[in-house]
Amino acid sequence: MELDNETGLLIIDMQKAIDEPIWDGKNNPAYETRILDLLTLWRARQWPIFHIKHNEANPASTFHTYAPTNAFKPETAPLPGEIIIEKEVNCAFIGTGLGSMLRMEGCKKLLVCGVVTHNSVDATVRHAGCLGFETYLVADACTAVPVVDRTGKEWAAEDVHQLYLSVLDGEYCTVVNMQDVFTAI
Repeated sequence: MELDNETGLLIIDMQKAIDEPIWDGKNNPAYETRILDLLTLWRARQWPIFHIKHNEANPASTFHTYAPTNAFKPETAPLPGEIIIEKEVNCAFIGTGLGSMLRMEGCKKLLVCGVVTHNSVDATVRHAGCLGFETYLVADACTAVPVVDRTGKEWAAEDVHQLYLSVLDGEYCTVVNMQDVFTAI
């Protein structure tokens, strides 16, 4: 893996909504710190950064467009000049200009992080892989929440996280960790 100025950093759904009780039980409590580390690296190098923001139409959602929890988390909020892509579904490519913006910025590779592994991160990584982007998913800069399956069994967030990483790795992306990123820069 080689990361350079052709590598876009995609930060998915880092909004206040993720701190609401409905999202309790997250694995990987250091994921926000890792995302901040990535932001710091990309900003220092002036490499392309894309902040993905989910605008949910459902008023009951913590990500509802007009809810106060829709705002970006201050720790990882975009700075002036950084690109914001607003989406209305889980995949950041659907109904947005993300693909075109990535190409305009010269991105051939993507480094993906954010929330949640088994929803918007998964959908976006799959789409990126299908579009031909060399895609890397930073495992320790993502998080999952517990999931209850159709039989009523609850799966721990860490199990959900690891399962999704395993499914994505090698098929749609390469799963890496922060140490891999530090080594590749």
